[in-house]
Amino acid sequence: MDYQEKFKKTLLSHPQCILGKKGITEEFVNNVAKLLKKDKIIKIKALKSVANRSNIKEIADHISTLTNSNILDIRGRMIIISTYKMVN
Repeated sequence: MDYQEKFKKTLLSHPQCILGKKGITEEFVNNVAKLLKKDKIIKIKALKSVANRSNIKEIADHISTLTNSNILDIRGRMIIISTYKMVN
C-alpha cells in the first residue's frame, strides 16, 4: 500500500487516538508514538473541551514536535499525522 492509499484509508477511518480534557500528557504522547511506529499514519480527534478553531493548529504542531512526526491534514478537530517525510 503506497502513501496516498494509506492516507485515504486513514482519512475515512475512525480516529485511532482521542485527545481528551487532560490535554497532551506524557501518556498521550507515548500512545501516539507507539501508534505511529505501528501504522505510520494516524488520525487524532481532539474533544471540544480541549480544542477549537483558534488553537487546533497549535495543538497539532505541539503533538507533531513531541512525536517527531509531520502534520498531513487538519479538518475541524481532526488531525492526521505521519512519520513519512514530506516531499514537495
